[in-house]
Amino acid sequence: MDVIDQAQRDLANGDVSAAQDRLYAALRNRPASQPVLELLAYAHLMAGDRATAGAAWFLTDKADDDPTAASAFAALEARHRSAIALARSLPINAPSEYYPAHAQNRIERLAATIRANGQEWVPPRDTVYFDEVGVDADYFVDDDFPDGSYAGSGRAFPQRFVAALIIVAIAATSASVVLAIVFS
Repeated sequence: MDVIDQAQRDLANGDVSAAQDRLYAALRNRPASQPVLELLAYAHLMAGDRATAGAAWFLTDKADDDPTAASAFAALEARHRSAIALARSLPINAPSEYYPAHAQNRIERLAATIRANGQEWVPPRDTVYFDEVGVDADYFVDDDFPDGSYAGSGRAFPQRFVAALIIVAIAATSASVVLAIVFS
C-alpha cells in the first residue's frame, strides 16, 4: 500500500495527525509530488488549518481562482503579513522548476513582491552550492528525482562510491606531480 492510500485511510479513520505526519515524511523523498501536496492540503483543511492548506496548495497546479484554494491562499496571506514570512512558510523542498506551471508562477510573483519590498529571497532548492574546487553539488543528485519517482532506491551508495573514486584519483594525480617535481 502506498503513502497516499495509507494517508487516505488515516483520514477516513479520523486520524488527521497521522495522515499529515505520513505525508510530510513522503515529501522528504518526493518533495514535488503533486498527489502528496494535494492530499496534505486537504488534511490541513480537515484539521481546520486553512492557511497551512494554502501553503501546500501554493506548490500545486491548483488554479488561483479555485474557490477552496483561493480562500486558503487568502488565509495564508492573512497569517503571514509580509511576503518574506509567507515565502519562508512554504514547504519548498525541490527546485522550483520541479513544480507545475501554476506553482512556478506563484513562486515567481512572490519573489517579485519580496524584491519590490527591498528584500532578497531565493527558493531554498534554487540555490546552487559549489564546493571549494567548483564542483556543483547537484551533479550528484539522482536523475530520477525530478519526476518524483525517487524513493530511496539505493542509488546513493554507488554515487558516493564514484565521488570517492574521483577524489582518490585527483589526490593520486596530485601526488604523482609532486613526486615528479621532487625527483626530476
